[in-house]
Amino acid sequence: MRPALVAAVLAVLLGGGCDRFQSRTDPNYSEPMINGYLYTVEFYDGTRAYDTDIEVFDNRGLRMVPVVRLNGAEVDPYLYGTTVYRYGDTLPFEVYATYRLEVEHYWGEAFSRVVMPGDFRMTSPPVNYIMGRDSTLVITWEHSDGAQWYWFDSYFEYDFIDWNQQWDDYSFDFDTLVSDTFVVIPPEKVFPGYVEEVLEGDASVYVLAGYGPQVEPGDYGNVHGAGFGFFSAGNEPMEKYFYVGAPPCDGRRSGRDRPRWAGQARGFRPGR
Repeated sequence: MRPALVAAVLAVLLGGGCDRFQSRTDPNYSEPMINGYLYTVEFYDGTRAYDTDIEVFDNRGLRMVPVVRLNGAEVDPYLYGTTVYRYGDTLPFEVYATYRLEVEHYWGEAFSRVVMPGDFRMTSPPVNYIMGRDSTLVITWEHSDGAQWYWFDSYFEYDFIDWNQQWDDYSFDFDTLVSDTFVVIPPEKVFPGYVEEVLEGDASVYVLAGYGPQVEPGDYGNVHGAGFGFFSAGNEPMEKYFYVGAPPCDGRRSGRDRPRWAGQARGFRPGR
């Protein structure tokens, strides 16, 4: 057989072999889902907590332990599994700074970039504010450098007398996503029509400045390369606490266990 013919036959066989190999392995190709966040919160005593959390997930199984880097520094894993690894720590990080996420895995490298929004303060309601039955609540805060949006959350709890002069208690939770630096809550949103007299209660409001996908219907992830998912950053200052009707006689203080941002459903999972 001529050398040229031999070369042609080998080329066909090798080509066919590659095609068969390619068709056999392509269905197994799987880019992992990568979700993560950077989060900082300020407490009533002025102390701060920091949280970094990144999850790498592949339903078909991770073929190597992914290497996660944040601005070039490796992040240690704290949860292990055949399909998921989670990385993170509670070390302080800078605000109003850029953070590049890199995830190296069996199929390549995925990456994303966020800006941790700058520090800011809530400016109203004022200290010792008492919300009355006919009060319109105006909540304001400073601009946060680098923020793309703000997540607002509020919680009210109070005792009242209804139209039948019966005592009862009521709680109300309201949250929303805004681009402005204020939220106005009219009294009818907090006090149902059957509330005749507000006795005593308390409330808290807080705001988180966010950067990254809002994870609303139709939003696209911001993880690129060999991977997909959502990477975000959030900065939450000290919340505002105030009274409803009158200060509670038992001296209780409103608020739920920290961290408690409703944005856990928006790609964040503060706390472990």
